[in-house]
Amino acid sequence: MTTLEISSLPSQEERIAARRKRAEAKLRLEQEEKEGKKTKKDEVQEEVSHGKQQVGTSTAILERIRTETWDELTDIRVRFDDQENQRRIIEENNRLDRYEALQIEAVTSGRKNAAIEMKWADLLNMDIPQELNDQLQLQKSACSQIIESKDRRIRDFQSELKNKDEEYIKMLKQQSSDITNLIGKMRDQYHTMRKHYEQQLDDIEAAFEHERSELISKNKAEIEALFEKRRTMEETEFLERRQERERGFQQQIEELRTHNVDDYNKCKISLEKGIQELEQHLEKMVSTYLLNKEKLEYNLQVLTERNKEHAAIQSSYKNRLNRLRETLNNLVNRYNTLDQKYKHTNIELTEEYKRLTRHFKDLQEKFHHFERADEQKFREVWEMNEQEVRALIAKVLDADRLLHEQQLGHEWLPPKEEQLLQELDTFSESGTTTGKSTAIASEEVGHDVSGKYSASKVKKVLDLIKEETQFLLDLKVREQMANLPPEQRDVLQIDAILRYIGVESQEDVDLLVSIFYHGQDEDDEALMVDADDVLQLLRDFIQEKENIRIADVAPDKKKKARTQQIGGESEAERKVRRRREERKFWERMGHVIPDMNFRVWKALELFLKRYYALLQARSKSIDSAVSMQKQNEELKQLLDQYLGSKVNEQLLVPPTHVIRVMGPDG
Repeated sequence: MTTLEISSLPSQEERIAARRKRAEAKLRLEQEEKEGKKTKKDEVQEEVSHGKQQVGTSTAILERIRTETWDELTDIRVRFDDQENQRRIIEENNRLDRYEALQIEAVTSGRKNAAIEMKWADLLNMDIPQELNDQLQLQKSACSQIIESKDRRIRDFQSELKNKDEEYIKMLKQQSSDITNLIGKMRDQYHTMRKHYEQQLDDIEAAFEHERSELISKNKAEIEALFEKRRTMEETEFLERRQERERGFQQQIEELRTHNVDDYNKCKISLEKGIQELEQHLEKMVSTYLLNKEKLEYNLQVLTERNKEHAAIQSSYKNRLNRLRETLNNLVNRYNTLDQKYKHTNIELTEEYKRLTRHFKDLQEKFHHFERADEQKFREVWEMNEQEVRALIAKVLDADRLLHEQQLGHEWLPPKEEQLLQELDTFSESGTTTGKSTAIASEEVGHDVSGKYSASKVKKVLDLIKEETQFLLDLKVREQMANLPPEQRDVLQIDAILRYIGVESQEDVDLLVSIFYHGQDEDDEALMVDADDVLQLLRDFIQEKENIRIADVAPDKKKKARTQQIGGESEAERKVRRRREERKFWERMGHVIPDMNFRVWKALELFLKRYYALLQARSKSIDSAVSMQKQNEELKQLLDQYLGSKVNEQLLVPPTHVIRVMGPDG
């Protein structure tokens, strides 16, 4: 049913039912169209599934081969981990056995040492030399047994250490063979995977080529069928299809009309709603305009009152201006009188200044003479001390070589002679020529106008000013710069900017650079200035230059004090720089030997002290043993004298018979 037929129905329920049926029919048609499209898509998928199936099969085969190769590599790693675990278990058992043997050895040696210590007290109470000798032999054998047990334990540990070294070498060889085997397997697996990939790619390419040929043949058949069908349609069914298309177009027109009626209703509702919102906004704007009108009227009244007050203030300022003009005339008259007076005073002071200048030049010549003499003495002392230090450095290096080669048995690596001599010569020149350079600089203060800052610092300051003050250039300068190459353009721009800010001499350039490098060290070449602070620094430069100009115009006493203060500061800076260079030179002289060698010397000294203490203890033991041997010899001689004495023949029982009888029992 069309929209007109539905609207012509008498009741509302019939119209709702008719619209519902029309919507259900529309939904049914859309669903059928979707199902038809899905079937077409399934057919296309079935047609293309042969190539995708080959791709899936090839992917599965390659994944299986990759898994097998990875399992082989994993087996090698698992086998190595198992061998390492077995080795660590055996090593832990051996360590426990060694620890137990050491404990047992410590207990037994402790007992034997205690037994030996207990026998020493009994030996001190013995008086018969033969028994004392026997007991000493027993003590000696016991001590030799303890030492033998310790040596045996040492030999066991040494043999075990040697076995460990051999085992480590075997393990390295085994690991090398495993790695070689692993690399070989990886190379074989790489070639295998590459061959399988090439084979699967060939299979996939063949599948797609077969599918392409099938699709081409199928499409050719379909095209021929379509051409045949078209020829039949043009001859027999053209009129029928034309009528069907007209009926379809009529139905589409009715559906579009129905759909447009719904859209029209929605649009009408939205527009009415927008009109209501705009009316509300109009009311708000009207109220806002009324409020602004009242505010403006109030501001007009306030400004009128302020205008009246400003008129009264203006009249008072006019009266004040008249009074200031009278004061200015009085000051001009006073200035003229004082100017005549000060001109006369200036002439007198100029003569005095010329006299003092001549006197100062004489003093300066004397000062330079004595300064050169002092500098000559200083250089002589410096060279003498430097020669002594070089000799000491040679001795220290020789001692370091002897310690490394003779005491430690290591190869001694001397410092590079060229680098050492270059550093010593550099610092020596800086020390011996510092006085000369300062003297020459002091002589050239009044004659040379070169700047005291390096060219790199000046260039950085000028580049920063050039980048941040381009707005100062007028149109004429810009036109001249447009026709010049870049280098001349930069020179012209910097010259114009310096002329604008009042830079006229080298002193002005030095003052400008000192303001930009204020607060930084002399050796610091980096410019720590933000681009936003350039204009403020230029204002400070202009103010400082104005202060200097006022100081130059001021009376001579103040100007002399200022020049003396500036000269003292520059001389102090030169002295500080000289002391810093000398300090660096002597510090470098004192650090010829590296810190590592000093630590080696300290460790060697500690162990040599221990070795010396051990040698002293051994010397004392040897001395005591020698003294005991001497005592034994003396006792033997005394015993021989007693036994060979003639008094023994007068005795009933001579000592020789007693010794002879007691000998077998002993």
